[in-house]
Amino acid sequence: MRTQLEETLHHLHQQLSEIDTLQPDEKARLQAAVHEIQESLDREEVSSHSLAERLSEATSQFSEAHPSLANSVGRVADMLAQMGI
Repeated sequence: MRTQLEETLHHLHQQLSEIDTLQPDEKARLQAAVHEIQESLDREEVSSHSLAERLSEATSQFSEAHPSLANSVGRVADMLAQMGI
């Protein structure tokens, strides 16, 4: 499951680098959350509740305009929950 999460995070990071239609603050929030998840996985100290909240907040603002990106964020949140992180 961890490998799958890391692959999904990598894919999400790629999507974020390629999208230039997001508001800069939205993009920055998502990039910060992805970075925090990646760092937390390295330390194995993840607060899934706060990460899930931030991901949800960031996604709600652009989900209609960027459904693929919103789907990727949702997959990351689901995987964190399944891992019990």
